Amino acid sequence: MFRKLALAGALPLALGACMQNAEVTTPPVTVALKNQSTTAPRIQGYKELTFRTHVVLDKEKMKATGGQPSSANMREVVGARCTIESTEFKATFITPAKVNVPVLKRRPTPAYVQCNAGEQSGRTTLKPELNGTVVGGASAAGLLAAAITAGIAAGRDNWSFIGNHTSGVSILVE
Repeated sequence: MFRKLALAGALPLALGACMQNAEVTTPPVTVALKNQSTTAPRIQGYKELTFRTHVVLDKEKMKATGGQPSSANMREVVGARCTIESTEFKATFITPAKVNVPVLKRRPTPAYVQCNAGEQSGRTTLKPELNGTVVGGASAAGLLAAAITAGIAAGRDNWSFIGNHTSGVSILVE
């Protein structure tokens, strides 16, 4: 399990622009909110992410590169059934797919993506990223100011999920 997560995390570095991606032919999927009354007021908009699944063609070649998959040794898997889920939302889709994920006030929980393609499966975690920060100036009470600023930032700033690859989110299935 850890190996799958480690490989999925290394994927952004390994896949290059030379890899030919399959065209997304389905309309974007928008996540469903799990608790409408508490999550809906936090939504500041949506961000569209493209999700793709990939498989390593030759695991021996990958070992020769220190465990890093290369674009020449990868193939996109079309038709993998995936679920993205966090405490705030959930959606299912077939790769490749575009998914609208929310931009939220206050830090959301991580989103877990699980994909299955026949006997192959893979999983990755999307951690929320801060879109902007509240900047506090230096003062004699720097630590107190930093703590107060962090508290303000947690409640006011917008958080979104970003892809782990230039083309969006890539999940390695094996």
